[in-house]
Amino acid sequence: MQKKQKLAALSLDGLRQRAEILKQLCLDLDPYLPLKEDQLDTLENLGLLGLGDYRENVDPFRLTNQLIISMEDTLQEINQREKPNSAKPFKVH
Repeated sequence: MQKKQKLAALSLDGLRQRAEILKQLCLDLDPYLPLKEDQLDTLENLGLLGLGDYRENVDPFRLTNQLIISMEDTLQEINQREKPNSAKPFKVH
């Protein structure tokens, strides 16, 4: 519920930017290889790595699931906001 509240606080442009960042992470990141410092920083800024996560030992299964769920939640929030304005759902290109 807390993550949904954070998404609700973002503007539509902020949500679109978040979706693009998540997309880029999904394309670039191999969760079975050590993560780069900038990737770790981005994951922390998105709220996908918390205090219980060790930066040098991130669980690849958990990370993959968090990325997918975060992308779903973000796209769902975008589509809900755009629904009154357009019949076309937002897609990450």
